[in-house]
Amino acid sequence: RTPRRPRRVMTESAMDAEFFGAPAWAWVQLCAAVFAISTAGVMFQQLPHVPPLLLASWRMQATALLLAVGAAREWRVADGDVRARWFKTWPRLGFSGVCLGAHFGAWVAGLQTTTLARSLLLVCTTPLFLAFGALALCLPTSAGELAGAALGFCGVAMVASDRHDGERETATWQGDVLSLGAAFYIVGYMLVGADVRRWMPLCMYAGPVTAVAAVCTATVSYLVEDTEGSGGVLGWAFSGFSSYFLVTMYLALVPGLVGHTGYNAVLKHISPLVVSTSLTMEPLLGSALGYAVGLADAPGWRTGVGGV
Repeated sequence: RTPRRPRRVMTESAMDAEFFGAPAWAWVQLCAAVFAISTAGVMFQQLPHVPPLLLASWRMQATALLLAVGAAREWRVADGDVRARWFKTWPRLGFSGVCLGAHFGAWVAGLQTTTLARSLLLVCTTPLFLAFGALALCLPTSAGELAGAALGFCGVAMVASDRHDGERETATWQGDVLSLGAAFYIVGYMLVGADVRRWMPLCMYAGPVTAVAAVCTATVSYLVEDTEGSGGVLGWAFSGFSSYFLVTMYLALVPGLVGHTGYNAVLKHISPLVVSTSLTMEPLLGSALGYAVGLADAPGWRTGVGGV
């Protein structure tokens, strides 16, 4: 008999091999997160009559419940040092949660008051704020990053100048400003996450932050919006298998866990600027999906050129 060849022992799996300074699995997870987040705009538009802050709160509530399971498991196995540092970090976690809540509240409001393509483009301008903020704080910033930020600013200006209205959607400056504000609010969430995720387990960070965001958006919604017509602050949870429940659970599982929690996981290995820049694929994917399912019009040429 022909003797068998000895099996080659791999000391490092392919997914653990590093590419551009990060494990391969981190890049795969980032790609999955981008695709998952790109479906959020279309799904939020499935419930156009639900007030924006209430809808944002529902998304945060459902995601926080799912993350609580992972957070409890991580807490049980965490050592005393991690637990002590976690308690000391609560103010920063609270700040991150407020930023996350403001981001979603402003973005959903923007989605409901301007076109899908414009809202997705403007909400993905976070790299501009990160780059210009680093420059203002005299942090190390490469010429390429500044050039990219300047080019992005020109693109935003071109998008803002496009007054193209379609059959299904109407662009408004209020919706544009809200979407741009959402891009600014998420900066605090990303910076806190990039710092504490170096030592804090994923769900122990994302769970409390998402819960704070849910409480903030629910409270503001209760005070300023008509929530009774949609079943109240917890309307999604007590609506049976209605569109409220199904859409909210999809937003929690796919854009929430696979998307936002996924890119929180890679912040430990990939810089916030790279992560936020990769999310600029969301407008292209999200707009194409919205057009394909008949929810959105094709964007005007200025929006297309400015987005590119």
